Amino acid sequence: MNKIQKISIFMVALGLPAGAAAWRLAAGGGLLAGLVPGTAFGWQFTGQWTRSGYAGQRWLLEADVGQYATEAAPGAWLERGRAASLLAFWERRTPFSYAFRPWLGIGGGISRYRFDERQRLNDQGYAIASYPAIVENDADLAVTMSVPLARSWSVAITAQTGFPSRISTVSMTVLWRLF
Repeated sequence: MNKIQKISIFMVALGLPAGAAAWRLAAGGGLLAGLVPGTAFGWQFTGQWTRSGYAGQRWLLEADVGQYATEAAPGAWLERGRAASLLAFWERRTPFSYAFRPWLGIGGGISRYRFDERQRLNDQGYAIASYPAIVENDADLAVTMSVPLARSWSVAITAQTGFPSRISTVSMTVLWRLF
């Protein structure tokens, strides 16, 4: 059994449609904010694959990569890091009004965080100790909202929290549908 067949069987077992022709791809970039051992801000690049299910419902697979840095505050940690996640969502179209009809979704996935350049700051804001890089792997729970702006443009807001590290992130991404 080859790798493609195994992935298709896994997707069908999760209830995800496996036909590749009906998936649509969107890509974009945006801002990332998080709660690590301090408040972090950065950027991320996102790829989204969607497939319509029943009327007003769809599946969404999202892959994200990004970088961030914590705020340098006296008595806090100063860190730079990288994040990567793979999430699967079930979304439903919610018509709040004629003009505002976002997709709201719930899902889960996995994330990997790498914390580099870790330093502890004293009360005056000077580095008093340096620490080695660490890596955290998480299982995530997430919610998302995608707001279509035009035929090919949309804005996505995703909030996720991971276990066991309890790292929480919120991202806002502008997406352009490629096909």
